[in-house]
Amino acid sequence: MELDKSGLEGRIFEGFAATSTKRYVYLCNMTTGVSRWSKNAVEYFDLPGEFHKNAGMIWAEKIHPEDRPAFLKSDEEIFSGKTDFHEMEYRVLNREGDYVVVTCRGVVMRGTENEHDLFLATISNHGITENIDSITSLHNVYGFWNQLAKYKGSKTSSVLILMGVNNFSQINGIYGYAFGDKVLKNIAKKLQECLGEHGKLFRMDGIRFSCLMPNHTPAEAENVFNHMKEALRKGIIVNDLKFSFVLAGGALAFAGDFEETAVQTGVTYALQKSKYDKGGELVFFDNKMNEDNQKNLKLLEELRKSMDNGYTGFYLNYQPTVSSEDSKLMGAEALLRWRHDDYGEVPPGVFIPWLENDPRFFELGNWILKRAMEQTMPLLEKYPDFMLHVNIAYPQIARVSFKNAVQRILNETGYPAKNLCLELTERCRQLESSYLRKELEYLKVLGISIAIDDFGTGFSSLNLLSEIPVDLLKIDRGFIFDIMTNKANQMIVKAVTTCADDLDIDVCVEGLEDQSMIDFMKAYHTHSYQGYFFSRPIPMENFTEKYM
Repeated sequence: MELDKSGLEGRIFEGFAATSTKRYVYLCNMTTGVSRWSKNAVEYFDLPGEFHKNAGMIWAEKIHPEDRPAFLKSDEEIFSGKTDFHEMEYRVLNREGDYVVVTCRGVVMRGTENEHDLFLATISNHGITENIDSITSLHNVYGFWNQLAKYKGSKTSSVLILMGVNNFSQINGIYGYAFGDKVLKNIAKKLQECLGEHGKLFRMDGIRFSCLMPNHTPAEAENVFNHMKEALRKGIIVNDLKFSFVLAGGALAFAGDFEETAVQTGVTYALQKSKYDKGGELVFFDNKMNEDNQKNLKLLEELRKSMDNGYTGFYLNYQPTVSSEDSKLMGAEALLRWRHDDYGEVPPGVFIPWLENDPRFFELGNWILKRAMEQTMPLLEKYPDFMLHVNIAYPQIARVSFKNAVQRILNETGYPAKNLCLELTERCRQLESSYLRKELEYLKVLGISIAIDDFGTGFSSLNLLSEIPVDLLKIDRGFIFDIMTNKANQMIVKAVTTCADDLDIDVCVEGLEDQSMIDFMKAYHTHSYQGYFFSRPIPMENFTEKYM
C-alpha cells in the first residue's frame, strides 16, 4: 500500500536536507502519521526509507535504553497536543552498531483550513563531529562519553573529576576571544602536565575540564587535583602577561555497573558545591569509596527513572503564607517531595540539588508548576486573592523556552496568572542581569508576580532590586532564628524591610516558629509570614481540611 505523502513533498525539504552531512531534517504529517527523513539520516542510521509510518517507534528502538523513556514521553506530549516544542539530547544506534550522541530540536507547525499539522525537527549528529577539541587538542565531551562507557561493568575502581576555571570570563571581555583561546590552550597544557600518566584529560563545555583516573583512590585523585589547583594559582604566562586562576572541582568514585548520566549528574552537583560553598576545594559526591557512594548513585538512577515513569513517587506539600497583620491565609508555597519503596522518604535537601544538575529538571519543573496549579485551583473560590508560590531553579529560567512553557501551562489549567508567584532560587541570580530582566518582564506582562527567595544569602544584594523587576522579598530564616538577641541581624532585617517598603516591594519573613518571634517582628515593615508556627509543609488534602 502506497504511503500518503501529503504535506511532505517539496524542493525546500530536499534543499535543506542536502545542506549538511551531520544535521538531518525530519518532517511528519501528524494526521497521516507518515514522516520524511533526510537521505543522509536514512543511510547513517539504517532507517526503513525516506518515507515511512510509525517513525517514532522505529526511531525509539534505535535510542539507547537509558534514554528511551524520556524520548517516548516527549514524543507522546508532542502528538497528544500537550506541547508544541521538543528539545532533547540522547544516544542513537547507527548502521555500524555504535551509539552516537544527537541533539533533536522540533516544533509543531499548526495547519490552517485544509492543511495538516506538521512536526518539523532538525537532528544534529555529534557522532560525526571530531572527538578532538580544536582549541586545546584534548578529546572533547563526545570523546569523554565514549571513554566513560568503556568503564561500565568493569570492576576497576576509578575516579572522575570535573573541574571549572572560576575567573576566566574576564579574559575574553578584556583581551578578546582569540587571545582567550590562547589562554585556554595554555590552561589545558598546564592541567595535562599535572595529570601526567594518572589519567586522561578532556575539554568539556565552556571552561570546564574532566579527567578519568582508573585504578586510583579518592585520596590519590585529590592529591592530583591539588597539584593542578596550585599550578593554576601560581599562574600561566601568555604573550608576556601572567594570569592566575582559581580551579574548582567535583569528583566521584565509581566501579562496576552504573548509569553514565547518573555519574555525570553526581559529579556536576559536586562541582557546584566546590564552586559556591567550598571555596574551590575538591568535593566528592560522596566522601567515601564504599557502598554509601554506590547507594547514592543508585538513588540518582531511581530519581531519573521516576521522572521517566510519569513522576511516580514525586508529590507536593504546601506551606501556608499568612498576613503579618492578622495571620489570615494569603497563599502557599508548593514544595517538592519524593518517596521511594526502597529508600522511603528522601529529604528534599538531598535529592533536589542533585536534580537541579540533571538536564531533565526542566520538564520536572513544568510538572511541578502544572500539578501545583491543578491542586490549588479549588482554593481560589473561597480565597480569590490566594497566591501560589512556586520555586524556579536555574535550569528552568536559563532555557529560553521557559516563559512559553509557563504560558502554556497557564492556558492548559486555566489558572489565573495574577494568583501565581514565581520565586527565584539562589543560582538564578547568577544569570546575566539583562537576560534575567528580559525574561522576568515577559512573565510580569502575563500578570505573574516575581519573588526572590532566601534574600540576603549567596548572590543576593540590594542592588539586585534595581536590576530586575521584583514584587516580593523572602527574608532567609537564617536572619530570623536568633533575631531577638542578634543585633547584627536586627539591623540587616531593618535595612532590607525599610528599603523594600520605600520601593513598594512586599516582604515575607520565613522561619517563624513561636509567638515571641512574631511579636518581635511586628516592629518591621513586612507583608506576610511563613513558618512552623503556622504550619509545616502538608499535603493538599490536609491543607484543604485546615483552610476550607
